[in-house]
Amino acid sequence: MQNMQTLFVNSEIGTLKRLLVHSPDSGLGKVVPSKAQDWLFEDIVHLNTIRKEEYDYYTKILLFFLDPEKIKGQLPAIDADENNRNFYKPDNPAFYKSDKVIELEWLLAEILMNDDVKHSLVASVCAIEGCTFKIQNTLMEYDAVSLAKTFISGSSNTKEMLFAPIPNFIFTRDIGITIKDYVLLNKPAKKARTREALLAKYIFFNHPFFKPYEH
Repeated sequence: MQNMQTLFVNSEIGTLKRLLVHSPDSGLGKVVPSKAQDWLFEDIVHLNTIRKEEYDYYTKILLFFLDPEKIKGQLPAIDADENNRNFYKPDNPAFYKSDKVIELEWLLAEILMNDDVKHSLVASVCAIEGCTFKIQNTLMEYDAVSLAKTFISGSSNTKEMLFAPIPNFIFTRDIGITIKDYVLLNKPAKKARTREALLAKYIFFNHPFFKPYEH
């Protein structure tokens, strides 16, 4: 994206202007050897390590080049132990909310503030995950931020696992590809990735960021 109204990519070596990311969420920490194959995730990772030693570092580099105002002069506070990584957490008020380094969970929470989108997406997720009517009603009572987190991590507000996590959501390159001024969304070959593809479609179809590219 060259600006908020222009999306155009015709080279793999052009200057990076904006990109979609997703931080390692709590669902990634629930990948165990017995479930890794079912969830299409090959590695068993230590969640806190991959966050602090990889994701946080990459995020700071991306923001430094793409949106420096978010971190300029603030690094000591951002990484202070007492702040508990709040800068990197999409469900925290201190989250960086950059429109250059764009977190998918943040976009998902924003579209879920629309009641029509919320009703439709809750029903769709519950249908593909085989949830009970009780769970569906419970999810409808969640606020947008909590619901976005649950859709991605698979866990409820009380830490109960409602459905499997989608650990591959951190690989945002798999969602789709930009070809000139079009975004081609991928269709997953495996059932385990159905929910992440559904969430991606709802984000692209409903978030104002992508409104100019509807055809």
